[in-house]
Amino acid sequence: MINSKARFVERGTHYEFVLGNKLSVYETNMPCKDVEFYFNRYVITLMMVGHKTVKSENVQIEFYPGMIFIPEKGVVQKIDITNASLSNPTKCLVLDVAPEFLETFYEELLHGHYGFFLNQDALMPKSANYSCVNDEASIESFQRLYKSVKETTSERDDIIHAIMLKELLSRLFLTEVGFLLKDNFQNRIKDKEVAAAVDYIKTNLTNKITIDDLVDISCIGKTNLFARFKNSIGITPVSYIMKERIDLAKKLIKKTDDLQSVAFQSGFNSYEHFCNSFKTIEGISPSGFRKNNIIS
Repeated sequence: MINSKARFVERGTHYEFVLGNKLSVYETNMPCKDVEFYFNRYVITLMMVGHKTVKSENVQIEFYPGMIFIPEKGVVQKIDITNASLSNPTKCLVLDVAPEFLETFYEELLHGHYGFFLNQDALMPKSANYSCVNDEASIESFQRLYKSVKETTSERDDIIHAIMLKELLSRLFLTEVGFLLKDNFQNRIKDKEVAAAVDYIKTNLTNKITIDDLVDISCIGKTNLFARFKNSIGITPVSYIMKERIDLAKKLIKKTDDLQSVAFQSGFNSYEHFCNSFKTIEGISPSGFRKNNIIS
């Protein structure tokens, strides 16, 4: 999902195809700096033309053509583009594979093709929340898929697109990208209305969030929302919002001694409420947590 700040420099063309998958091409026609973007799950990106610098608090990547990049999820990232112009725009592909499609195909490989995952290294947990791949066969597969989707002329092409997407995923499942893609469906919330509410919470965590907002987003009644949310997540929407805000605050606390600033950056409307909530959930005050986690 590209932040609205990018709209004046970046044009996106979107193609939805077979079973909820989405392929987008973004063209940027002028230099820009610190344009924010954010993904709720792992997507597969490929630089076609030009160059971007992708940076976050955790990593800085120089993104060039001939490179597949899986950006971090759940982290605000920024891009710098120094050499784009109207006559020479950068072009980047973004493939968002539907978790249901990923899960079904993974199960097909796991149970229908004995030995495909014989070497499980690619699916072992990784410390990094991103990945880069320079495999030529995967890049060529991605490019063929884009060309085919862009030139779709009939619904029958969905069969071809599904096969081409599976080819790309098969190759990526054999790289370290496999673990990140697997995360997309392993942690998936199968109740779509609850998933919509969760996505809204994560995207708007630093803003005021009301239950009425979640009711509007999920399109289900308040009582039903609470019941289904607790069934899917294990806690109520209110508790989930609080937990996510405290998790965000814990990350921020390690980087600053301004705890009042952390409180408001984490979505709390008062420092007192922040301190009481933090101690209730973590069993320790924010200042105590910071003392235990100061990075020297």
